[in-house]
Amino acid sequence: MEPTKIPRFIDDPPILLIWTAHDLVIVVAMMLLGIFIDHLLYCLIASYFVIKFIRRFTDNRPNGFLVHAAYWVGLLPTNAISVPNPYIRKYYQ
Repeated sequence: MEPTKIPRFIDDPPILLIWTAHDLVIVVAMMLLGIFIDHLLYCLIASYFVIKFIRRFTDNRPNGFLVHAAYWVGLLPTNAISVPNPYIRKYYQ
């Protein structure tokens, strides 16, 4: 059993019981999906594996990695002037 990581700084993500806020969102979303499709147990088991898969990428990388990766892929487009379009990879002057 792995020890639970307790936040040491004020900007660490909040923890509820044994999950961070990111993990809790995944569990709740999969639980709601399981209730809607009448396969709650399967969705909760799937949420366990999804969390393990996502933690594999987030544990060894800096904070905000998932947000940056989602922006880079194009899942977080914005109309803000200060944020460039994520689909433009090369800029010319």
